[in-house]
Amino acid sequence: MEQLLPRAGKTQISGETPIALEEPIDPKTYIVGPSDRITVSIWGSPSAIYELTVTPEGTLLIPTVGEIRVAELSLAEVKERTIDEVRKKYVAGQITVTLTQPRSVVVTVTGVVIKQGSYTLLATERVDKAIAMANMAMDTAREERERQKAMLRTASQRNILLKRRDGTVSRVDLPRFYATRNSTANPYLLNGDVILVPRRDLDRDFVSIYGGITAPGQYEYVEGDRLTDLLLISHGFTPLADSSHVEISRLDERGNRMVNWVVDAKAIFAGEAEDVLLQRGDRVFVKEKPQERRNFVVEVQGEVLYPGFYPITKESTKLSQVIASAGGFTQHAFLPGAEIIRTSLTEKEMDLERLLSSRGYITPIDSAYYNTETSIRLRREVVAVDFERLFLQGDSTQDVTLHAWDLIKVPARKKTVYVFGQVVSPGHVPYEKGRSYEYYIRKAGGYAERARKGDVKIIKGKTKQWLDVSKTEVEEGDNIWVPMKPHRDFAYYMNLYAQVASALSVIVGIGVLIRQASQ
Repeated sequence: MEQLLPRAGKTQISGETPIALEEPIDPKTYIVGPSDRITVSIWGSPSAIYELTVTPEGTLLIPTVGEIRVAELSLAEVKERTIDEVRKKYVAGQITVTLTQPRSVVVTVTGVVIKQGSYTLLATERVDKAIAMANMAMDTAREERERQKAMLRTASQRNILLKRRDGTVSRVDLPRFYATRNSTANPYLLNGDVILVPRRDLDRDFVSIYGGITAPGQYEYVEGDRLTDLLLISHGFTPLADSSHVEISRLDERGNRMVNWVVDAKAIFAGEAEDVLLQRGDRVFVKEKPQERRNFVVEVQGEVLYPGFYPITKESTKLSQVIASAGGFTQHAFLPGAEIIRTSLTEKEMDLERLLSSRGYITPIDSAYYNTETSIRLRREVVAVDFERLFLQGDSTQDVTLHAWDLIKVPARKKTVYVFGQVVSPGHVPYEKGRSYEYYIRKAGGYAERARKGDVKIIKGKTKQWLDVSKTEVEEGDNIWVPMKPHRDFAYYMNLYAQVASALSVIVGIGVLIRQASQ
């Protein structure tokens, strides 16, 4: 007889765990039924609080007041009816009626879902929650899980049917609910509901919208859709959208003839123009107002007084202007090593560029080299500019125009040459202008025992190119590489001897045959 026990000073049922709700219940759309827990409070002196449960017959038994029928009424109607009945007994004091614990309901979900069947949910939950429960049991096997995901992509979201025990059938439109929070598009569940999720065909049963729209794309078509509906479910215009010039494109049944016209959506929303009834396959395009301003900046790193990001114009800011804005070079700047790095392609565009580049006819050897150079170029395009000629010799032809997101790198002077490989003491050697590579090798302790002296290379500090020692001078920041003689074991030489001996025996044999033939 819990419902007959008055409690004072408490508004929540003891021992009950609060229910997580996405939002407060709308009393106008929540339908009361058996097992709902309702608290009736009569505020006065003394106050009385009755925690009641709707009976299986759909009534509410209020001590000293009597029995009130509440089933299948909205919560708002129950509140009004209950207060009217209680007021007949208690003429003074404030009376409140509160839903404190929603009942559980059993619904059936069928159609394009992973697991069709019956599910128990709360009456405060909506149709989308029931569908989500029916799609929770994904298969653990990868292949089957991918098949289920593919199946769910064909499930309707706007033409879901909700069949109720009283015989009524309504359509559930989830995108509309998510855009508008209108409960009629995604109602609360009732006991005995049957939810049918049909298959959709977005290739033929669609309307689409593109351009200055928050969520552009292709949407499932619903009979009766209007332009404002499509704008709502695509979450409206972007800030730059020209809502006064919305173009609608419509094809005839055979897809051979197209009709385009422009409407003023802004006037439609204001009620100054008639809304447009869309047809299956209509396409809507929203232009955006021209906007040339972008986040044009470049970054300067290294030996300048104020490294960082600097604003530039679209096509006119010069390198010298940015260096001046950065306060100029420090005394440690190494201008021969300074460079501008430009990234003009995205990761996806790089993949396509590689494929397009591989179409040319090149030999396998050239192909490997070309692929290496292409990968370097795609990830690190270098702008051809000589900082020394520009800033020390005043050659304005080197004053290049910068692009957005160029990276200007000004390294510090190293004042050394790095010698490594087969030398006695690899490491940095102080740079002296005009010295040969042999000077630096001697400074590094000379050649090691297994040095391959004829194949020494100079690796340029800025470009990392490997050059023969006869083709370039050693410059500050360069690296000198001394390779190692390959190791040959005894078996290698025996094998080589056997091959030479075999070749000689063949030659001798051929010589003997030629001599016999000539006699």
